[in-house]
Amino acid sequence: FHSSVRRFLPLDQFLLRLGPGSMSKLGECPTGEATKIDGNFVIGVCMSVVADVVVAVALAITKLAHNRNWDAVEKRGRKPYTKLPLWWLGITLTAGGELGNLFAYGFAPAAVVAPVGSVGVL
Repeated sequence: FHSSVRRFLPLDQFLLRLGPGSMSKLGECPTGEATKIDGNFVIGVCMSVVADVVVAVALAITKLAHNRNWDAVEKRGRKPYTKLPLWWLGITLTAGGELGNLFAYGFAPAAVVAPVGSVGVL
């Protein structure tokens, strides 16, 4: 393993370290130290939120392009979607938003970035 990989304690040693009365107050670590939210964390969360908004708008634009191109009489598209400028705008914005999410993982932990992204599914 790489030296930066964290090794986990066996369960019995972990429980011994917790001990009685080790439950912390909200905003504190089990050691009693206050949790710190640094600038990188805030940047990562903000990047994730902005990227997810961009992706949601991009998907709406892409759907709008498909709906405008649909011919209800013939039950098919009037022209290939790759020739629609609005569709390309939507796809480009989707790619940009997903790149923003990728960069957000560099600033905030995946345990924060992934749930923020899942809100867009609703």
